[in-house]
Amino acid sequence: MNAHVRPPRLTDGDRLWSNLMTMAEIGALPHGGCCRLALTDEDRQARDLFVRWAREAGCEVSVDPFGNIFATRPGRSRDAAHVLVGSHLDTQPHGGRFDGVLGVLAGLETVRALNELGVETEHAVTVVNWTNEEGVRFSPGLTGSGGFVGAIRSYDTSAISGVGGVPFYPELHRTGYGGSTRLTARIAGYYELHIEQGPVLERAGVSVGVVEGVQGVRWLSVDFTGEDRHAGTTPARDRRDAFMAAARLAVDMRTAALALDDAFRITFGRVSVEPGSINTVPGRVNMTVDLRHSEVSHLDRIDEAIRREVVALHGTEGVEGTVERLMDVAPVRFDPAMQANIETSAAELGIATSRLPSGAMHDASNLATVAPSAMIFVPSRDGISHNENEWTDPIHVADGCEVLARAVLRHAMGDMGPH
Repeated sequence: MNAHVRPPRLTDGDRLWSNLMTMAEIGALPHGGCCRLALTDEDRQARDLFVRWAREAGCEVSVDPFGNIFATRPGRSRDAAHVLVGSHLDTQPHGGRFDGVLGVLAGLETVRALNELGVETEHAVTVVNWTNEEGVRFSPGLTGSGGFVGAIRSYDTSAISGVGGVPFYPELHRTGYGGSTRLTARIAGYYELHIEQGPVLERAGVSVGVVEGVQGVRWLSVDFTGEDRHAGTTPARDRRDAFMAAARLAVDMRTAALALDDAFRITFGRVSVEPGSINTVPGRVNMTVDLRHSEVSHLDRIDEAIRREVVALHGTEGVEGTVERLMDVAPVRFDPAMQANIETSAAELGIATSRLPSGAMHDASNLATVAPSAMIFVPSRDGISHNENEWTDPIHVADGCEVLARAVLRHAMGDMGPH
């Protein structure tokens, strides 16, 4: 075969795009986005549509106790491990048309392509819709995949909280997705196609990103206690200003984090100032810190630096400070052989790839703790996501799906070697 002649595509990019736009009609918002919060009626409608399409594609559909939907195209052997592919259908309140749903429907398009090719794979291919990835209506996020890997016990009502006291399991049953069938098959590998949600691929002019892993995430809560004083009568040297301590910490730690590695992500996302009066020196501040990096040692260094500075600010600003760790999620490394499989699939099509980390958590973050896993990114226009203006061009959607399908086919045929 001439090296410059690209093989015919397995998948139908136009059909996938049509499915994405049809799904986007469920929970449609005025400016082109979607609102399908987990286990609302809109989420139920999206699930119903996915299940209908999956059954039309000949899949066996089952639902587990967390509401995860598994649509399986059987392989030659019922005992062989499954190749999983998927993502989620729930959205943010002002979400876009691609976040999550692309991975689910691209998995379904892969199954359709295999059907049309008449290919019988060694391994079953199972398309998954994970429940409550976004974590808007219920906490923690990544609920379904967390339950699947054993990080959350089923029917433990204390493990999942709902906004305003909305109960998780009754809502599962209300929508008709309170299942009982657990996927007991071994997992040969898990693939997830997702929009990047950042600007790296678009700026590089690259259609497909091969994700090396997911950054570790550490959340801290910092409290500063100073003294409420009159803003007009208290000289600067007599102030114990909790906000100034918080401001110094934020600026100094941003400088320290970027000096350590300009890939470090540090965010002070919430600051509460008390008493909140325009003419009173703030006596108390609570602030949150979101730390993200692919190396635990880097997270440790900035965590320790924050704690040292909080102590030092007692001397410079006259405030007392405490630090509490709220969450600590270790970095995840994706399977090297599966990354290479994705790159091989892209090379067959003449599609350039780039390796990059994920700054956001995904269901693949959980799956990687129990099975070989990999992610594919496609560009997001202007890096925008969790926004009605979220957009990925049709050619990038089609390219990502085709690379996914080829990687899944090679894996499902047993060409990946043992894990």
